[in-house]
Amino acid sequence: VIHTGKTKHYLPQENVYIYFRYNDTDAVMVVINNSTEAKTFSTARFAESIQGYTKGKSALGEETINLTKNISISPKSTLILELQ
Repeated sequence: VIHTGKTKHYLPQENVYIYFRYNDTDAVMVVINNSTEAKTFSTARFAESIQGYTKGKSALGEETINLTKNISISPKSTLILELQ
């Protein structure tokens, strides 16, 4: 999905940029916090892109994020989630 999928961008809010890579079967959510502060955001804004998914597994670790709740991200960091 990273190499052959499509991309859907969302306008940054509060220095947090979010985009999705997806195809017919898989999707990845990328969250980039360019702020010097930790940020928390609602996933409701991304309902079109996360439809059918309830969680995301970190591509860089073992962490699993519940997509039905707010997501928090550390300052100056990136979160890459394989949607499930």
